[in-house]
Amino acid sequence: MNNNLPSLLHHACFVSRLCSLPVELSLIDLNQFWCDIESVHTPFISESNNDSGKRNVTFFWRSEEILQGVYVRLNRVTDKKDINKGLMTCIPSTDIWTLTLELPATYRGSYSFIEIPQGMTPDDISQLGGRFSPLPGQPDPFNKASEINVRGFGESILSLDLAPEQKEWDDISQTCRGTLSISYSFVAGCKRQVRFYLPEPPIADPLGLLVLPDAETWFGRLDITKAIDIAITNGRIPPMAVLGIDNINESDRVKTLGGNKDLILDIAENLLPQVYKDHPNIIWAGRSRTVFAGQSLGGVSALMAALYAPETFGMVISHSPSMWWSPERKTPIMFSENDSSWVSKKMLSMTIRDVNIRLGIGTLEGSMVSHVKNLHKMLRAAGMKSELSIYTGGHDYAWWRGAIIDGLTDV
Repeated sequence: MNNNLPSLLHHACFVSRLCSLPVELSLIDLNQFWCDIESVHTPFISESNNDSGKRNVTFFWRSEEILQGVYVRLNRVTDKKDINKGLMTCIPSTDIWTLTLELPATYRGSYSFIEIPQGMTPDDISQLGGRFSPLPGQPDPFNKASEINVRGFGESILSLDLAPEQKEWDDISQTCRGTLSISYSFVAGCKRQVRFYLPEPPIADPLGLLVLPDAETWFGRLDITKAIDIAITNGRIPPMAVLGIDNINESDRVKTLGGNKDLILDIAENLLPQVYKDHPNIIWAGRSRTVFAGQSLGGVSALMAALYAPETFGMVISHSPSMWWSPERKTPIMFSENDSSWVSKKMLSMTIRDVNIRLGIGTLEGSMVSHVKNLHKMLRAAGMKSELSIYTGGHDYAWWRGAIIDGLTDV
């Protein structure tokens, strides 16, 4: 549970009282309130009165000007069609905006605040929860946990007490000790930036190799090299180098990831042989510890790696794969549990030779949950190696970043 200062209960009652009574507060009262808020960790978390497996989570925002509203965008909880669920309440005669949500105690997700200016139309407000919001979000200034930035602005992380640990990502004291090199290669028809991270030598054990698409996010914004270093040092994962392939832009990402066979073959037949050639003194662990990992469209790419290059990749890690993807339908549309998945059909159309497939999905990802569960069952029924991990969260790097380390254990 949240180990805040003893005044936490007082503040929770104070805010509850403010929400129900149009009281007047002095400037001194407000300043003291915000000073006290800054001295504890927010959002405030308390047990639900109705369900021991859930928590009441209270968010705070301090407005510096008169606003039409403030919106908390919490991944797959208040975004998309659930914007109204994320609209905060302004305490009368104060600069305090607050919102309490009941969430599973195992939830981890990213969130940000969006200030809604006066005069904004309902149609524009309805777009705030979409993928391309007309207004940028802002991180929670009272949340002391480290932020992430995968959408062009900082977002905070809400991690409830029963969520799986992410020690490799929570430790901000360490720096990378290995070597990061950057080169350019033609991959899937375009010249792309390629990043290669080599852990600090000497390495007693043979070195594994993790291949990641979306490298501009994993390397440029999330700093996966540090998490990999910590996981290796702590013995959670075996020694492993990381090869990342950048997207040029969002349009290129949609075109390149998914079921693109050229991407997989270029990596397996060109990039990896070049890596081995450039580092002749390294003892590589071989196919069993050569891993392709991806998320969303990249998760589909990971599954395709098991199909198109099983002789290269002994394991693939696929988080939240875009099960709606097909060669004819490259942008997401309404996709229900009853729709047919090209991805599933493709995976079951060939016998995958001794590839360990590790699937992961967030409980709040709608119809994707049943599709991934069904794919796992069908792969197992067909005699293939498949493992499934389910995380309480949405379509979100907040849990993907921890799951990628989880997936590399026991490689």
